[in-house]
Amino acid sequence: MKSSLYLGTQLRTLRIKNGYTQQQISDFLGLDRSTYAYYETNRTTPPLSTLKKLARIFNVSISSLLENEQNQPSVFDPDALTFTDLDHNLSHIYELQPEERQLIAMLRLSDPKTKKSILKGLSKHIQNQNNKP
Repeated sequence: MKSSLYLGTQLRTLRIKNGYTQQQISDFLGLDRSTYAYYETNRTTPPLSTLKKLARIFNVSISSLLENEQNQPSVFDPDALTFTDLDHNLSHIYELQPEERQLIAMLRLSDPKTKKSILKGLSKHIQNQNNKP
């Protein structure tokens, strides 16, 4: 199969694995939900700039979005995964609150300078908060 046929299923699998809704991903990308849904159903292909953002949100390489690496199932197929596999893969992200998942996605979309500034500001805020009586 061509790599482009895997893209939609890879996006859907990664979105579900990371605990995001189509609306949340669309909001992060600044797109209509229907546009993102078209990506997941292979009706349209996202531009390279959007692929880069998606790779950062899901913390994967662009090539892993397009390739069926190591012949692993690229379709979210309940028969291909056991409940143990699902629990193992999903448990870490579901421990995060929705705001924490949103923060992580937004940080992944930020450039390195912005990330450093945000982390420095957050550290300073927490330090000030801890020093209050």
